[in-house]
This record gives sequence, C-alpha cells and structure tokens, in this order.
Amino acid sequence: MIIESIHMKNFKSHTDTQIDFNTGISIIMGGNGAGKSSILEAVSFALFKQHSSKKIDQLITIGNNNNKMSVTLEFTSSGRKYSVTRERSRTSSKANIMIKEGQSFHQLASGDNQVTREIQSILEMDGDLFLNAVYVRQGEIADLVDKTPAEKKQVIGKLLGLESLEKAWKNMLPLVNNYEMEKIKLEGKLETLDGLKNEINLKNAEKLQINKDIQELFSKIEQFQSQLDLITKEKEKLDNDKTVFDATKSTLESKKLILENLKEDESHLKIQLNDIKNKENEIEAILPKLPKLELLIKLRDSLENLRRTQRDETQISNIIEKIHFFKDQIEKNEKYYLDYSDLEDQINKIEKERTNFEGSRALLEQNLNRKQQTIEKMGRSHDKIVKILKESNKTLGTNFSLIEEFESYIKSEKPVIEKLIEEFDIKINKFKEEISNLKTQNQDLKKPISELEYVKEKCPICKSPIDSVKRDELIQDYSSKIESNKNKISSLNSAVEVLSKDKLVMANKYSDISLINIDVLKEQLGTLEEGQHDIKLINDNIKKLEIQVLTLNQIDEKIHEKKEALKELKPKYEEYLSANGSLKSLGDYEVQKNDLKEIQENIFSIKEQISNLIEATGESIENLDDEIKELEGTKNKYQNLLGAIALKESSLNRMKHVQNSINELELQIQDLKLQIEEISFDKLLHNKLIQDRESKNQELVDLKGKKQELIGKESGIVTVLTDLQNKLVSYKSYQNEVKKLKDFIKLLNYIRDIYSKDGVQKDLRNISRPLIEQNTREFFEKFNFEYSDIKLDNDYDVTVYGPAGESNLDMISGGEKIAVALALRLGITQTLSGGNLELIMLDEPTIHLDAYRRQELIDLLKRMSIIPQMIIVTHDSDLEDAADNILRVIKEDGESKVSDF
Repeated sequence: MIIESIHMKNFKSHTDTQIDFNTGISIIMGGNGAGKSSILEAVSFALFKQHSSKKIDQLITIGNNNNKMSVTLEFTSSGRKYSVTRERSRTSSKANIMIKEGQSFHQLASGDNQVTREIQSILEMDGDLFLNAVYVRQGEIADLVDKTPAEKKQVIGKLLGLESLEKAWKNMLPLVNNYEMEKIKLEGKLETLDGLKNEINLKNAEKLQINKDIQELFSKIEQFQSQLDLITKEKEKLDNDKTVFDATKSTLESKKLILENLKEDESHLKIQLNDIKNKENEIEAILPKLPKLELLIKLRDSLENLRRTQRDETQISNIIEKIHFFKDQIEKNEKYYLDYSDLEDQINKIEKERTNFEGSRALLEQNLNRKQQTIEKMGRSHDKIVKILKESNKTLGTNFSLIEEFESYIKSEKPVIEKLIEEFDIKINKFKEEISNLKTQNQDLKKPISELEYVKEKCPICKSPIDSVKRDELIQDYSSKIESNKNKISSLNSAVEVLSKDKLVMANKYSDISLINIDVLKEQLGTLEEGQHDIKLINDNIKKLEIQVLTLNQIDEKIHEKKEALKELKPKYEEYLSANGSLKSLGDYEVQKNDLKEIQENIFSIKEQISNLIEATGESIENLDDEIKELEGTKNKYQNLLGAIALKESSLNRMKHVQNSINELELQIQDLKLQIEEISFDKLLHNKLIQDRESKNQELVDLKGKKQELIGKESGIVTVLTDLQNKLVSYKSYQNEVKKLKDFIKLLNYIRDIYSKDGVQKDLRNISRPLIEQNTREFFEKFNFEYSDIKLDNDYDVTVYGPAGESNLDMISGGEKIAVALALRLGITQTLSGGNLELIMLDEPTIHLDAYRRQELIDLLKRMSIIPQMIIVTHDSDLEDAADNILRVIKEDGESKVSDF
C-alpha cells in the first residue's frame, strides 16, 4: 500500500488540511501539540475507523459550527488506486470507498462496516494488524534496544497479536469460575433433598390442625352475632327517642338566645333615635354660617393667581434682558466664528489629501524589514551551500567549487562504485562457495578414515581385500587431502577477508556519495537567486515609499500649523456658538414682548376682583386661611350630621320589626317547654345498652381476627407447600444441570488451554520466529555492517555473528544495536504484512534515545531506500537531512496548518 494524499476537514485541530505524499522518506515536522500525530491517526481513521479518543465525537474540531468532520484518503495497492472517505457529525456517520478505472472513480461500497470489510479485503489485513505492521509507535525502537529479554518478548508478542490471546486466556478464568460456583450451588441444593421431604410432611400436618381451629371459630362467631343483633335493635329504639328529645331541647335553647338578642337590639335602637333628634337641633344652628365659605375660597384663589401671574411677569422681563445681552455677544464674535470655520474646511481638505499617503510609513518599515530578512535568508543559504560543499569535498577528498562539478562527479562515480561492489560480492560468494565445497569434501573424507582405523581386511569403500600397508597408505592419502583442503580454505578465507574490507571501503564511499544531496544544494542556490530578485523589487518599492513618506511629513506639518491657529480662535468661536444657541433657546423677541403686555393686563384685572371680594365678605386678608379652615370644619360637621339623620326612617322601621319578633318568640318558647315535658327518655338504660353493644362487638371482632389470622396462616402453609413441591420437582432438573455443567466446564478449560502460552501462542511464536529472523537478517545485511549472520532464539533474544565470532546485543556498539533494533522492527513489519512491505509510518522514532543512539538511527534512516514509502512524524530537526519530502505543521489560534519545504 502507498499513500498518495489525505484531506482532513475539522478533524481534531485540522480545520482544512490537504497533504500530497510522495514515495521515499517524508518527514512531518512540528512542535509538541502542533497536530503531527493527528495526521497518522487520520490515516488509521479513514482506513479502519480506529482512533485514540474516548469518544468519536471528540475527533470533531472544537468550535466547529457545522459539528461535522471528514477524512478522505487516496492510496494505491497492487497497482490499483482507491479513494476512501469517512464523515462524522454529532448524530450520524457516512463512509464510502471508490476505485479508479480509467480517468474516473467508481464506488465499491458505502457504509462504515461495508467500507471496512472492503479495505480488509484489499489490504488482506484488519485494523489491528495494519497498525502493528505499518505503524511504529513512539518508543518502540528504544524498547527493542533497552528492554530486558523478557520485556522485549512481551513487546514483540503484542505486535504479533499474542497479547489478545493472553487476554482471552485470562478473561476466560472468571467465566470458568462462575460455572464452577453454579455447579457447587446446585450440588449443595441436592444435599438438602431428604430434609425437603420431611418439611413437606410437617407442613401438611400443620395445615390439618389449622383447618380444625377455623371451623370451631366459625361456630363461636355465629353465637356472638345473634346476641349482638338483639342488643342493637333495642338500642336503635332508644336512639330515636334521644334524637327527638335532644332536638326539641336544642331548639328551645336557640329560641331563648334569639329572644335575648332581640331585646338588646330594641334597647340600642331607642338610644339611636334619641341621638338623631339631638343632631337635628345642631343642624338648624349651623346652616346660616355656610354661604360665607364659598366667597372666602374665591378670595384665596384670586390672591394665589395674582402671585403666580406676577412671577410670570418677572420671568419674561429677565428673558428680554438676556436676549439683548446675547445679541451683543454674537455681533462681537461673528468674525472669529467665520475664520474658525474657514480653517476647519482647509484642514479637512488637507486631511482628505493625506489619505492618499496613509500607511506609507508602515509599508516602508515592512519593506526594510523584508529586505533585512531576505538578506539574512540569503546569508543562511550561502552558508549552507559553503558548509555542504566543504563537507562534501572533505568526504570525497575533492576540491570542487561548483555544484555542477559535484553532480557530474557523483553521476560518473556512483555506477563505477556500484559495479565494483557487485564484483566484490561475486568474488566473495564464489570463494565462500569454494570454502563450503572444501569443507564438505573434508567431512566426506573423515568418514573413510574413521572406518579404515577399525576395519583391517576390507576397504570400506570398494569392499576389496586390503592389507595393513595398503590401509595405512589410504589413511595417509585421505589425511593429506584433508590437510591440503584446509590450507586452501585458510587461503580463501584470507582472500574473502581482504575482499570484504575492500568492499566495505567501497560501500562506505558509496554511502558517503549517496548522502550528498545535490537537490538541497540546488534548492539553496535557487533561494539565493530568488533572494537577489526579491531585493531588486524591494529596493524599487523603498524608493517610491520614501517619496510618499516625505510628502506625508509635509502634509502633517501643514495640518499641525492650521490646528495651532485653530486653537487660538477656539475660545471666541465657542463664545459665538454658546450665545447663538442660548439666543435660540429664549424664543422670539416680539412674542416675549406681547406675552409681557398680556400678563400686565391680567394682573390689573385680578387686583380689581380681589378688592370686590374683600368688600363682599368684610374680612381682612391676614386671617383669611384661619377663617376658611374654621368654616370648612363647620361644613364637615354639617355633612356628618346629615348622614346620621338620614338613618332615622330605617331605625324606626327596624324598631317596629324587632318588637313584633319578640312577641312571636315568647309564644314559641312556651310551646317547646310543653313538648319536652311530654317526651319520655331513659338515659341510664340507653348508656347501658351502648356499653353492652361495644363489649359484644369487640369480642366478635377479636374472634373474626383470630379466624382471619388462621386463614392467612393456612394460606401461607399452602404457598410454602406449593414451593416445596416445585422444589422437589426442580431437584430432578438440578441433577441433569449438574451433569451438563461438568461437561461444559471441561470444554471451557480445554478452550482456555488452547489460548495459553503453551497453546496457540507457542505455535504462533514458533511459526513467526523463523520468518522474522529471515526478514530481520535481510534488512540487517543491507546496513553493510561486518556481520555474516543474525539469529533469534525462542525468546527473540538477538545474536549476531561477525569477525569476533558470536556476540549478543550487550557486546556490540550503540550504532549496531540501533541497526539491529530497526532491522528487527522492519522484520516484524515484513512478516505481518505477508512479505509485501511498501509503507511504514514512524511516530517520533528518536524519542527515549540518547544523543549518540539518536544520531545513529538518523544515519541509518538517511541510508534507507529499501522501503518504497516511509512517513516519519518527529520534532527532531536532525532528521530533515534524511528526508525526500518535508512537511511542517504549525498551530495558530488552535488550528493546525501544513506547508511543504
């Protein structure tokens, strides 16, 4: 599988990110939290809907108004191009996969599950296998270097998927235990079978006794009920007599109370009528005084009106004086007002002209800064070119000064070195083959020698008779041949060693040449040329902007002079505006004069009216309010007296009605007394019957309670008996259930053993270990270290074979350890992917490594061309030199953005 592009919309911190991937090594750079790892997670989400968030809704960008995200991934597998898209909102999800046929895409499947199944079919692996095979998580390389053998075995087992088998083995134990507990419970129940039968017999006997007691209680209840009915009939007759007696007596008491109330009303009414008569006499005395009150009120109102009108006269006179004052102010300051307005117009005109040059200072500053930044960038590119040229000359032992010279040298030198290395490999393999043949000959020669030492009369090969001389002669010939072969082997080993060293020199030289990136030099040279072009454009802009800034300064100076002159005129200008505004607020001068004349005429009329009222009342103005207050009190008293007198007629009518009611009630009371004497009611007998009835009723209730209690007890026993009978039936099913449980537990234990370390886990390790070892060996050989072989034992502990013989990881250098770890991880990936390794993704591969081992890993990655596509997420800038493509991720205001470098 090769990834071609990915498009993320509102996925985590990526609101709209489109990335095109190429083959080779692609580095995704950026700081912590910038959104680098989210790109790898988007690949996993698009393919298999796998992600690291607790809820899928957390993948949607926070603050996204649409509450919707999508990821589109285009990839190639087995020569066919596919496009998969997954969308997710807060409430729904969509997915589809398309295949490219000709120039257009056609849909293969839609829906989350169908798309996932289609991708599994295309890639021939599920999501977990894809992640373990292709995705190298943070710290995995360091773990394969630093962990103990047991820990490394656990890490590799997790990658192989053995962790899920171990988890299944552990998780089945509680299930087995649950069924064991169920079996034990059922066996415990079966042990109580005899006790259950005895309990049924006891409950049947108890039920018969309770039934007998219930029948006896039925007889007693019938006797008590007959006695209670007789007592109740006699009591009901006395209850009727008591009801009539109590009702008549209650009516008598009620009538007496009403009579007392009516006599009290009669007494109150007599007092009220006498009071009304006295108030009529008071009214006759007050009535002549009331007409004077109206004249006095008119006099008071006229005096108040005169004071109010005189205040209006004073106010209008003041306004007329202010109008004269403000007119004088306007005439004095009119010239200053006109000069001020003219200056303002001039300033507005100049400021309008100034807008044509606004921003020129900022633009000039930006261009100066941009010029400085361009110069610095050109300096960095120049330094980088010089540095690379210097390092490359040092590496190659040359003295080139031009990029073209390096490019020409590399193009001509690399094929020569490649051919030499190939020739070395051919010679080494030929010598090794000869060594192997010679060793085989020696092994074959050792056998007849051994046989000749024990056989004395026949040749062990041709079976012909031989004597001791001939036997010794044969042994001598074979031994000589073996010794000759050993000498040849030693000579060939020396030749292989010399050739290997020469090959290593050539391989190192080839590696050094491969590390020289001509494209980087060309890119930096292009940066220099682009910078020179930019500097010319910037200088032209600066000249234009300097002229604009000069003009802007002149305009600002003019504006400043005009504004200073405006400040001097402002006090007089404001006086004019204030006087003009005040004059407008005072109203029209002629209208004010007419209003004053009208008010003065009104004052004369009011004074004449006051004089007439004083003459009519004969009162002085000084005591006017006291006189009015006294007469108003008299008038209020008059009104109150009129209200009281108005009740006279109704009081007389009510007196007549009360006296008639008193006479009627006295007659009714006499009749009720006679009725009470005629009623015969025995209170003592009535009370005795009530007590007897309550006693009998309580006894009856007690008997019924006992009866109900026994019926309930009987019902409980019947329920218990039913349950016991059901249990007895169910015990037979328990016996069958116990047998089934035993068989099922045996099956579960068998299945659990299959998932154990000694079961399928062991089989998978045994099957995968040789494949991983072979793939690891192939990757490790491509790193060109002086080792002839690499082995993995059953615990995946690594042993390497080199010039010094057999070595474990603790005996080799840090760089060689990193090479082994990387080869092992790639070997696992190759095994899991079924040998078709086209893509690998590494998330922070240098994390947890010290500086030396980090550099070693970077050097190895620089030399890797064994995998068609490698995507590396890192914040380690040292990896940039290893990249064919660099993507830089930054986060601004919570939004991740990606740019190519």
